Amino acid sequence: MSVSRAKQRQAESKINLAAQMAQAFTNPLGGWIATFQEAIGMSAPALAERLDVSRNSVYSSIQNEQAGTISLNQLEKMAEAMGGKLVYAIIPREGPVEEIVMAQARKKAKRIIQRTRAHMALEEQIEGLRSQEEMIEELASEIAREMPKNFWK
Repeated sequence: MSVSRAKQRQAESKINLAAQMAQAFTNPLGGWIATFQEAIGMSAPALAERLDVSRNSVYSSIQNEQAGTISLNQLEKMAEAMGGKLVYAIIPREGPVEEIVMAQARKKAKRIIQRTRAHMALEEQIEGLRSQEEMIEELASEIAREMPKNFWK
């Protein structure tokens, strides 16, 4: 196995593990800042003092988190000021990483097989071929293993 393929496998494992762990929780209704504050019993003025900002700045950060406009940098500062740690991940919407790769490989394989079958039909060579679905799956597996440079195009 090549070094780049080994690195890809390690990244896949890390992402798949993060996806499994993320299933255990959802974002709290009021956001993580407000929820963490509540959990540790820290008031907005106390948090503002630790951050050396105004109370309004803390309230603004809470609103920005709820609106989805807070920066990771700001969220990390808030977490650290409360004795916490920011953790974030990009994970697949559904299933493991391999399913995303195979879906793309199937798209590419389908285009190739359809083009090939069209040429073969024009030359009347289509009889006796396996089903298009079987051919797509076989080619998709090969494409996914090789991952050519233009894979995501």
